[in-house]
Amino acid sequence: MTEEELRQDVIRYGQLLVEHHLIQATWGNVSVRLGDSFLISPSGVDYYRVRPEEVVLVSTADGRYERGLHPSSERRMHQVIYQNRPDIKAIIHTHSANCAVFASCHEGLVTDEVNYPCAGYAVSGSRELAKKVGQMLLAHDGCIMANHGFVTGAQTLEQAFAQALEAERVAGELFGA
Repeated sequence: MTEEELRQDVIRYGQLLVEHHLIQATWGNVSVRLGDSFLISPSGVDYYRVRPEEVVLVSTADGRYERGLHPSSERRMHQVIYQNRPDIKAIIHTHSANCAVFASCHEGLVTDEVNYPCAGYAVSGSRELAKKVGQMLLAHDGCIMANHGFVTGAQTLEQAFAQALEAERVAGELFGA
């Protein structure tokens, strides 16, 4: 895919997250690997208003990004995941209702269907959170983040989105929702 197509995909999957109630407003974020960098949704911009040129290009090596809008506050988390897992090409971070219950209880979402342990609490956007989540994703394709939300990585945005939907569905079934 071209860079322009990937930028459009970041926006499209952000909109799908909103439509499927996996995020609210501008919470949550989407990124996709592009060579030695990654494209990530900008901070605080509505997915229905963001333009492709506003999707931020971030260096995987050092976290630097081009001028313009700031990347998501969770860019470090995405950066660490991409550094640790060359097989992951796309990441989605959600704040969905059912997974949030697990996050608030500091509990992983582990069943016969999914295996998403819980990464310990750290402040949103911090290096500590990036490190904790990065460690968890060394052996898993996603995790609950204590007091925060859910993150998953995959080969494609389509697969990452499917994993986020599945995690929310399974979490809901455990509550009888």
